[in-house]
Amino acid sequence: MQLFDRETADDFLELLATYKNRFGILIHSFCLMGTHPHVVVTSTNGQQAFSAFWQVVNHQLAWRFNRRHNRRGQVVMDRMRSPTIQGGGGHMLTVMRYGDMNPVRANLCSSPSKWLHSSHRHYAYGERHPLIDDAPEYLALAQSPAKRRQAYRSLFAEPLVSDVMQRREDLVTAPFIGTRDWTEQQQLAAGLTIPSG
Repeated sequence: MQLFDRETADDFLELLATYKNRFGILIHSFCLMGTHPHVVVTSTNGQQAFSAFWQVVNHQLAWRFNRRHNRRGQVVMDRMRSPTIQGGGGHMLTVMRYGDMNPVRANLCSSPSKWLHSSHRHYAYGERHPLIDDAPEYLALAQSPAKRRQAYRSLFAEPLVSDVMQRREDLVTAPFIGTRDWTEQQQLAAGLTIPSG
């Protein structure tokens, strides 16, 4: 089902803005695809607040979408994935770049700067988006805003190699994103089995 038409995308972004402060959510980046959103956040109040935030946003989005389209039921069908991202080391920027490149991988546009419902232009060109709380790793790229924007754009100037143009399971389905040692420590602490290989 095509979910994020222009009206629904606007509704979704409005709902994120409405509820983020109530639940202590910092929204670092987003890219809304036709069928699903990619959103990178920090939950300052922990996992319970994060879950409650998404429950409210999804419920309100379904109510609006169903009312507009005269239908009933759940709207976002896939289970939301919420991996923990290791701080520092560029891991958050890697996830943000992957999200920004989604429309390019899907052949919906030639450049992430052309996609309307994305935070890419906020970071790459300084077009402030009121929803965005600048990602700490973005702020660490350089001292001045102009140099940060230039450094962010340079992440996209690299050749479009397989890690950019193909679905990366390590960024899509993994419970933790970071260095191998860190992710293994997190998996052990969470009681998860470490995959061999």
